[in-house]
Amino acid sequence: MSARTIAVGLLLTCIAITTILLIRPVVVDGVVHDAHGPIPDATIGWQGRGERVRSDLDGRFRLPGNSGSSWLVAHKPGFRITSSLSPSLHLNPLPNEDNDAYEWIDPHRDLSKPHNCANCHGEIYREWLGSAHAKSATNPKFLSLFDGDNRHLSWNARREHPDGSAVCASCHAPTLRSPTLDYDIRKAEGVAKAGVHCDYCHKVADTATDNFGKLFGRDALALLRPPAGDMLTFGPLDDAIRPGESFAVSPIYKESRYCAGCHEGVVFGVHAYATYSEWLASPARGQGKQCQTCHMAPTGAMTNIAPGKGGIEREPLSLASHHTPGTTPAMLRRAVRLQADLRDNAVHVELLASDVGHRVPTGFPDRQLILVVHATDAEGSDVSLHEGPKLPASAGNLAQVPGVLYAKQLVGEHAKTPSPFWLPMFDSTDTRLHPDQPERATFRFNGEVRRVVVQLWYRRFWHHVAASRGWTDNDTLVHEVTLDWPKR
Repeated sequence: MSARTIAVGLLLTCIAITTILLIRPVVVDGVVHDAHGPIPDATIGWQGRGERVRSDLDGRFRLPGNSGSSWLVAHKPGFRITSSLSPSLHLNPLPNEDNDAYEWIDPHRDLSKPHNCANCHGEIYREWLGSAHAKSATNPKFLSLFDGDNRHLSWNARREHPDGSAVCASCHAPTLRSPTLDYDIRKAEGVAKAGVHCDYCHKVADTATDNFGKLFGRDALALLRPPAGDMLTFGPLDDAIRPGESFAVSPIYKESRYCAGCHEGVVFGVHAYATYSEWLASPARGQGKQCQTCHMAPTGAMTNIAPGKGGIEREPLSLASHHTPGTTPAMLRRAVRLQADLRDNAVHVELLASDVGHRVPTGFPDRQLILVVHATDAEGSDVSLHEGPKLPASAGNLAQVPGVLYAKQLVGEHAKTPSPFWLPMFDSTDTRLHPDQPERATFRFNGEVRRVVVQLWYRRFWHHVAASRGWTDNDTLVHEVTLDWPKR
């Protein structure tokens, strides 16, 4: 055997041994501590990897090794997330109190302001920008109902309930400051005009577990804003680290109660918003589904929340979407199933709210689903209803048409049409769909029917409200089924 062959063999052996050593599982023994000593029950792991262990009473931990170059990270309630390349992890405490003088960070891109959210979180910003949260303080329909054109004699919350502006602002413009306690959302400027924005949502440290619906928005959430010069952000990731900033993890970011502050409310004595309590009573809760399961479902496209700005590549399904869709046509079609068929000389219709965590529709009390059944003869002329339900007067332009209204109707003492929740209520009815509970209706028509068209519409505002304001985009077609009657 030549010297050259022996040398090559030795080189290959060294490479193999080195490779085995590099990929061989090892164990890291370490300790978690703060300025006062060891920290028990802290959570430790590798950044970007799923496995986590807990520290013992002496702050010590043993963690399977990592063949990559990830940082060790640790966290515990009451402390910021910490990181280290060594097995000694020092935890720093959170501020002792909320800083009411905190200056909110603008979400919009502006390179002259390095901390602005969109400068680093471009994709999340684009998702948020298309959401209702981004428009909560500027939506023209909301502002019209808040204090719109004085030509409208009713449905003007600010005029009809002058003391209620702060209630509206607490959810729609939660960072609006009003030294005069006027809370006129129309005057919101700067960051406050951005509505429910990034920095506000990520300064929530906790939320109450009771009194939901009695406190709203900013009053229902426990904020923890840091002192000036301290960059602190709360969120669902337990391994977020970046130079110059600090982060804290809170489980509420993955829990429905985080949403309850603005989506549950007994306002002016009326249980106007009930989405959270509807979720509490829904099958979805028992199945472990939270609001975020549907409304912040990952798109599967994003892999890095801050590419080139300290973010790391992550599993796409671990990163929540910030578009927070609600009543988009696609989501409505997934949420409600419509079946229609012809049997026994009648039209049989079934609606089912499926795989949803609340009643349908939910949210603002004016939201409605309207089932419309239209029959025609061989010449295309309308055929009148012989037996079955007709839409009530509150359906406006569809009143007395064969169909069913699924809605929460608040009725004022002297009102012939539904009233807004900020006026004294005399009565209420609620016919909205319950999750996983089918609603059925049967329609029989006079004369010779040749074709039946069954439609399900989603209506955002009562017809008389939308018509008086010229809102022509009030109705969305969710489903349509056409049935041809067999020739007799």
